[in-house]
Order: sequence, then C-alpha cells, then structure tokens
Amino acid sequence: MNSITGFQIDHPHSPDRIASPLTATEVAAAVRSELSSRSPLIAVQSTGHGRTAGMRSGTLIDTSRMNDVAVDPSTCTVTAGAGARFAEVMAATAPHGLAPLSGSFPGVGIAGYSLSGGVGLLSRKYGFAADNVLSAEIVTPDGEIRMASAQENPELFWALRGAGSNFGVVTSLTMRVFPIVEVLGGSIEIDLRVSPQAGQVWREWAMQQGRDMMTAAAICSAPTSAEDLPAFLRGIHQLRIQVAWSGGTELGRAEVARLEHALVAAGAEFASSIDVVPFARTGEIFAEPDEPHSYGSEAFFLPELGEQTMVDLIEASTPDRVPTFTVIGLRLLGGAMAKAPETANALGHREATWLFSVLSPLNESEETPLPHHLTIAGELGASEIGDVLLGRSLNFTFRSLDAKEIASAFEPDDLTRLRSLRDHFDPHRVMLAQFAV
Repeated sequence: MNSITGFQIDHPHSPDRIASPLTATEVAAAVRSELSSRSPLIAVQSTGHGRTAGMRSGTLIDTSRMNDVAVDPSTCTVTAGAGARFAEVMAATAPHGLAPLSGSFPGVGIAGYSLSGGVGLLSRKYGFAADNVLSAEIVTPDGEIRMASAQENPELFWALRGAGSNFGVVTSLTMRVFPIVEVLGGSIEIDLRVSPQAGQVWREWAMQQGRDMMTAAAICSAPTSAEDLPAFLRGIHQLRIQVAWSGGTELGRAEVARLEHALVAAGAEFASSIDVVPFARTGEIFAEPDEPHSYGSEAFFLPELGEQTMVDLIEASTPDRVPTFTVIGLRLLGGAMAKAPETANALGHREATWLFSVLSPLNESEETPLPHHLTIAGELGASEIGDVLLGRSLNFTFRSLDAKEIASAFEPDDLTRLRSLRDHFDPHRVMLAQFAV
C-alpha cells in the first residue's frame, strides 16, 4: 500500500504535500507548516481502509510509520501508535495471554476503527472498541500536542470516541486488552440456491445467544454473467455464518452443535469449519480479502431483524437481481455494546441489536451510492418492524455521506455537542474529516 491510495484504492488522495512522521512532534511540525499556507487543509491516513474521498490540496499526514506497540500486562492495557494495525497489536499481546477488541480483518488500523466505534469479535462481551480507549494523544488543528482522557481534556476525549477525525491527528491510543488466548471460531457455508431456509434458522439461533458469542452472516451473490469474476463465483448465492465464542470451549461446542442440528432439522445442507483458533489467527474466521481494491457500501443500525426481513434480503440478493458481486452483512450486536461505558462517549444507537451492511467492489466508472445497494437496503422497511433504520454505522459505510446521513449516526443532542466542539477546536475547518459533523 502507498500513502496516496492505501487499502481502498477508489478516490485516492492527490495532496500538495505528504508527511510521513514517526513522532507526535513531527506531526505537530507538519500541521504548523500547513497552517502557514494560504488555504490550509489536512487529511490523515493510516491504512486507508475507510477513506471515503481523497483530498485535492493541502497536506496528507500518513501515520503508517507510527506503529510502535507497548503492552502493560499488569494493567491489561496496550499503547499503540496511530499507524499500528491490529495484527501488530495481536502479535504483541498474544505472548501475555491478552487480546484486543479487534474486528473481522486484522489488517485494519487501530485509530480509525476504534474511534469510529469498533465492532469486534469480543464486543458483545466487552463493548465497542471506543468504549475501551483509555486515552489518546492528539495533535489538534492549532498544531498543539494534547492528551485526552477522562481526567485531561475530557470534552475532547468524549468527542474523539465516535467522531475522531474531526478534531485533529491522533498519534497514539491506550486501550484495554483482555485475557483471551483463543476462541472457538470459524464459518458455516450454505448454498442458498439449495437451502434458502438456512438464513431463518441462523437468525433464530443468533437471537438466543449470550455475550460470549459473536455471530455474523454474509449473504454473498453474483450474477451468472459476471465475466470479471472467477468461474466459481459466477451465479453464487451463499450464506456464510461466522462465529467466535470466547467462553468455555465445551459450552461453545454445544452452542455450535445446536445450530448445526437446527440446520439439519430444517433440511439445510452445509459445510462447517469451526474449531479452536488462537486469537492471533482470528482473521481466518471472516477470511476477508487482504489485497487493496475499490469498494463501496451502505451500513445501518437496526433495532431488530424480523423474520420477513430475512426472507426479503435473501430474495433481493438472488443472482438475477444483483448486477455485480454483492455481500449483505448482518452482525449481532447487543450484550456489552448496549451498556453505557464508564466514561461516556459520542457513539450513538446503543439500543441497536443488529448491524446491516451491503458492500460491492467498484470499477473505475462507478459512483456511489450503488443503486442496487439502495434497493436492498429498502427491504429493511418491512411492515413488521416499522421504523427500522436507527441510523448510519460509520465504521461500515464506505462512501461519502451528506450532512443529513452523517447526522443520523449520532443522537441529536450529541450531534449538537460535537458541532460545538468542532467549532472550538477547528474553527477554520483545517481538518478534512472522513465524516464531518
């Protein structure tokens, strides 16, 4: 990956200048240098997974070299540079029998993921990643290095954990890590052309799970005429169930067996690859692509996932109804994520019990939002649920959003507070925030 594109190669940056600092002092120098320009503008990028639009002038601060990781086993915390990826954090914490609140892909950077929420493999047990950030070092848009925590700059600390890129360049985070060495994890693959009833079986099983179980499902589909795809993906309509159980292994095996028995009873055919996995290898559970590419998505928090909605989503994603490879994602929330953290933050919609997303790769001529993504998202309006969209999930939205769409990610009072804080810390709008409040 390079500084201009990063992992998401759609809408690359084209800045006037690129800074690749190693320290917060160097970040501050880059910010102050940009402030002396005629029209100062600063964007920050680590891995570039979540970039939604590229800058066209100003300074890009590439934090990818700021990847030092220090573990304190005595306090179960880790301090990592903003350029560190979760794979590096996992490698550092594993020898101490500890695990971070990493997500489905260990190649993601810690800063953007954690400060936009962070729905991880252990989040039903321990909360959002943002809930477990204890402090942040940040260079604010005036070029000053500040610490933000519950004790120091508490208003800034509140705002960072939910809307981070609006307030400066985060240079390091201190986060809780947890005594998890391994999980019972893996996936179950089902051909929906043969067993369309499997989605309903999984949904009902998932809603009975406690905090030790992370479970998600991906509905993958592609048109039979998709010549740009490998032959084995053309015409696919597949359900991929992912699980990660962090409790006692035998209890977890019993829960997985209960799901598999329910699938058999419903007449569903499936292939299962669930077993004990060291936490450092949990990227294998979702097995997401690890090569940079272009992609776009929509993502929403849901209060519930009704029976008819599940049926509608499966029907809306059949190979004859999607123009390109499409992945509908459904992740079970709740558990510790529904509980307010010890130190409040700006994350919204804790009452959500599901996270919905729909993602596709992009070609050079495509603009987002993709029409078929909006059509599929429209299936969430089932009458049995009523007003189903609580708001946007910024972590899983990979396209530019307008002000109204961004606003939907936050509680109204929190949005007012965030805007006031942005006016205070960045009155001249020096920061090119990924999702500007």
